[in-house]
Amino acid sequence: MTNTATAPRLHDAMRSAATYAGTVVVMAAGVQVALWLQTVLDASVVLIIAILAVAWFAGFWPSVLGSALATLAIDYYFTQPLYILSLDLAHLPRMIAFTLIAALFIGITARRRSAEHALKQAHDELDLKVRERTAELEELAGRLIHAQEQERSRIGRELHDHISQMLGVLTIGLDQLRAADTTPPALGDSLERLRANAAEITDEIHGLSHRLHSSALDYLGLVPALQRLIQEFSTRLGIVIEFAHGPLPAPLPSDVALCLFRVTEESLTNIAKHSHATSAAVEVHADGEGIHLTIEDSGRGFDGGIERRHGLGFVSMRERLRIVSGTVRVDSAPSRGTTVTVWVPAMLAKASSV
Repeated sequence: MTNTATAPRLHDAMRSAATYAGTVVVMAAGVQVALWLQTVLDASVVLIIAILAVAWFAGFWPSVLGSALATLAIDYYFTQPLYILSLDLAHLPRMIAFTLIAALFIGITARRRSAEHALKQAHDELDLKVRERTAELEELAGRLIHAQEQERSRIGRELHDHISQMLGVLTIGLDQLRAADTTPPALGDSLERLRANAAEITDEIHGLSHRLHSSALDYLGLVPALQRLIQEFSTRLGIVIEFAHGPLPAPLPSDVALCLFRVTEESLTNIAKHSHATSAAVEVHADGEGIHLTIEDSGRGFDGGIERRHGLGFVSMRERLRIVSGTVRVDSAPSRGTTVTVWVPAMLAKASSV
């Protein structure tokens, strides 16, 4: 504890001693220059410049020391009789004028340093507040995304476990009613159509439940979940979506897997809404730098801000990736399609799930 507390004080003392030693050196150099130039330039000017340099770089008290040294130097080197500290009253007005000018420069420089210090302190305080507010907004965004996923999971389970069961019971009832001997053929045909409608609704509910919360992602991993997601979009959009993948870290952290799944889902949704593409491709692989995910389409592309064109979808993608320290880049041009490139750093990609 003693050594820890003493070290900063020793460092400050050494720095202060170096500052005052530097002041003496600067003033000595100023005297030497003044001696060289005394035939063409008044020594007071040279020494004022030396004092100004000390005040500018070293501060108030070193410049006071420099002013005192300059006053003695003028009396010793440049005032008759030379090389004697006489401090004659006849030279007092000149010495006072020199001292006042030096004091003026010292005061101006001290105010400048004080203003710079106040400005730096205000900047540091502002920077701290900005970082605190940014951290609060980032934490809020993370909590909102987590809450969104929790609610999606809850609704997905409700649709799968409750609504699907009710539709299943309805389908069984329709089958029993249609198969009853007392059911007229015309009514049986109507019941068959109702049963087909109920089965179609059940399939839609299953698909919606999967999109809200992918059980394949939880139990099988990212690659099977992406395969199923891409197959669903391909069937729904009526376009070919190629999927390629390389080895991924195992186990892949759940937050990273969910992030990459949602980014792919949002990108495919944007393709469905905006691109009018006839084909698309998704690729995910890992290397020493991290996990790379690419989603590209052959659609009409765009020229302009991605946020303006895709709104909250892109903001959500960017926020999800920020939480896992990842990045997203969107490249597009009219009639040249769109490419979404995602990267998650290796350290997070290989971390253990919590």
